[in-house]
Amino acid sequence: MKKTILILLLTIAVGVLTFIIGNKLGYADGYLAGKDSYRYRPIEELRNELKEREALDMKDFLNGKAGIESKDEGGLFKVKYVDYFSGTLTNSASVAKAKDIKLKVDFYSKTKALIGSKEITVYEYILPGQSVRFKEKLDLPEKVEDFKFSILNASAE
Repeated sequence: MKKTILILLLTIAVGVLTFIIGNKLGYADGYLAGKDSYRYRPIEELRNELKEREALDMKDFLNGKAGIESKDEGGLFKVKYVDYFSGTLTNSASVAKAKDIKLKVDFYSKTKALIGSKEITVYEYILPGQSVRFKEKLDLPEKVEDFKFSILNASAE
């Protein structure tokens, strides 16, 4: 019984001593609470750092949906179909604005053979968490049955 009480008191003493030493070294605030601690850095500094990180590869924060539509732009007695590539781009970044988004559109035949491609640049600003619609005129190759598009590059502001 005396051994159990002695071990219990010794364990409590070591625990209290460890707690006090940890507080003195600054571990109570989550690692060291010095200059490099995120807890004590100004919000504007953290926001600027996040913006820089997002700007490094802005295209990873962009996604979109698009389609190809044909419109009759002829007159009253004339039929003239014009093809447009249109859709929506969304910026999922927290702080960085996206701009000048470069898209690549690949055109495929019925047999899934690549029959052409075109690069399009959307000159718009997309605020964080926002979407923007775009519409670009296209010259489609003949016998296009399907298409795929990807985001090649984007700048951040």
